[in-house]
Amino acid sequence: MTFRSLPLLWLLAAVPFALGFLLLRERLRARIARRFTSERLRGTPGTARALRPWLVALALALAVVALAGPYAGYETVPIVAREANRVIVIDVSNSMAAEDVGASRLSAAKAIAKRLTEAQEGRVALVVFEASPEVESPLTTDTEAVASLIDTIIPGEVGAPGSDVGSAILAALRLVDTEQGQKIDIVVLSDGEDQGTRVGEAVQKAKTRGVEISTIVLGTAQGSTIPTPGGPLRDSTGDVVTTYARTEVMSELARGTGGTMLENPFGEHALDPLLRHVVASAPRQTEARMPVDRYQWPLGLAFVVLVLGSVLNRGAE
Repeated sequence: MTFRSLPLLWLLAAVPFALGFLLLRERLRARIARRFTSERLRGTPGTARALRPWLVALALALAVVALAGPYAGYETVPIVAREANRVIVIDVSNSMAAEDVGASRLSAAKAIAKRLTEAQEGRVALVVFEASPEVESPLTTDTEAVASLIDTIIPGEVGAPGSDVGSAILAALRLVDTEQGQKIDIVVLSDGEDQGTRVGEAVQKAKTRGVEISTIVLGTAQGSTIPTPGGPLRDSTGDVVTTYARTEVMSELARGTGGTMLENPFGEHALDPLLRHVVASAPRQTEARMPVDRYQWPLGLAFVVLVLGSVLNRGAE
């Protein structure tokens, strides 16, 4: 037999003190009673009634044992779970440093991604990408850890200049390749610039897997320069680079997989379509070995002992 709260058994050390108090009280009561009536007129014999302090102390000890939560043996309990899985994919290419949405596009993407993460009931993963993707976090229920990772994202951190949206989505799909029956939805946050060639492949694979891809476009059609410590970013010929938000690829991803496309969703309820949308996986059944509680045994015995003590005390003053 094992106990759930073993330290509570230290309370048994108080039982001898309780017993001493009860014995002293019984003797004092008997001494006072003899002043007013004979032992024969007091009801039950004094010898039987003297057992009551011992019985009460035993009941206290049994109650402490029950409080400690004894358990013995195990039973197998089926557990059925339906998890919602969401992969957040964030563009960290240099163009995301453009400041045409009141702040940098990446700052806006991080704020939105954190809202989506904190509202997720289930598992969430994080993928960042430039010309190649990088998995920052696999699917996990630790949304606080993922939110902390989002805070650390900076432009150009992958170290592969460019932007390949299709490769990032394929990396997100691989996160559940080994989990049969598990479904995900993907949310891509980007300005829509894409120099890759794998968007069509990504859409086809997502459709085959039944994965919805929602997209969030950040930036404006008027465009913006890209700030750097040395001034606006320039190309190899020395001309200032201007980056524009593009919706073509982002619309293709959402339309081709049944997802939703949002543009600069900064309003109070602008993210509601994604916050309310949950893609649940098929039911997954596992079995857990649960310990069998046995606190009823000492607790029931304590009750019996108390009742017996009350019977022995009938007729007492």
